[in-house]
Amino acid sequence: MLGGITRVLPCSEHDAARFRELGVPADRISTTGNIKLDLTIPPLSTSDQAQLRGELGFGNEPILLGSSTWPGEERALVGALQILRRSGVDCRLLLVPRHAERRADVEAEVRASGFSFHLRSRGAAPQPIDICVADTTGELRKLTQLAAVVFVGKSLPPHEQGQTPVEAAALGKPLLFGPGMTNFFAIAEDLVKNGAAQIVADEKQIAAAAQRILCDSSARAAMAEAARVWHRANQGAVGRTLEIVQAELAKGR
Repeated sequence: MLGGITRVLPCSEHDAARFRELGVPADRISTTGNIKLDLTIPPLSTSDQAQLRGELGFGNEPILLGSSTWPGEERALVGALQILRRSGVDCRLLLVPRHAERRADVEAEVRASGFSFHLRSRGAAPQPIDICVADTTGELRKLTQLAAVVFVGKSLPPHEQGQTPVEAAALGKPLLFGPGMTNFFAIAEDLVKNGAAQIVADEKQIAAAAQRILCDSSARAAMAEAARVWHRANQGAVGRTLEIVQAELAKGR
């Protein structure tokens, strides 16, 4: 089955080892990195950030972002917000469900908490609120720029796959995610090892980690810089991939 494969370009050494175990000759394997890391996100200006905060119903308070959340995770994040508020941490919660069509379920969850809230699909918030549900599409990169700390969704049990932490890391955001990050195993492992991310298992651990990050400016800055350094160090996969592809094509001329 593998005899007709000319080259394999895995995104990590973890994947490369698996291809070698399957029987791909080592000289046909080149670890080129993950092309998802070769991205540039246009930065929002200070005035644009202030305008967006106002539209969401937020002031200058630090924002905990639930990025691409799945069922059960909104409840955990709302619970974490309740713990943070009881601890005296004045922050806001921005929920971005992975699927906007879940807005009714998410709204019911938030309403039951007693917090003031607004759905972004209904336009600008008419007054300051505690929680904004960004039930829109195509805004995550923009919204992430407002966050002080980012929780990456689809990672708390029973979910196991994980959503991408790449954009938040590229923007230099301290990261939290659950133990289930199998779709981004190598990336998540690297981010934790380099001090850019922390694994959390439930709302109590989310709250504890968020409190440490939000209340300790040195810790927050260290995690942010670690995320940026990790991203810079892992760019270039597209160029490496194209170089190898072009070399293989040239052999056939």
